[in-house]
Amino acid sequence: MTDLELGAEWDPTVAKMMVYGQGKQLTVLVDPDHPLSWREEPYAAQLGSWATAAADDGGYVIVFVGDDVHKIVPAIPAAKA
Repeated sequence: MTDLELGAEWDPTVAKMMVYGQGKQLTVLVDPDHPLSWREEPYAAQLGSWATAAADDGGYVIVFVGDDVHKIVPAIPAAKA
């Protein structure tokens, strides 16, 4: 993903994943030699934030790890009192 706002930790050689947008879908392709990298920090929190933001507009985040496909579940906003 080429985004000047992302830190060096998102460089695919560091993150062991590549991120790109396709319409309302944000796609994450994880290096199969590092299948859990997307569940580690800071990636897991950022993917969750992106999923929550995307859901507001009908979008979603999909993670591909080899043949496995995962949809990041957006955070549920806290109920307002």
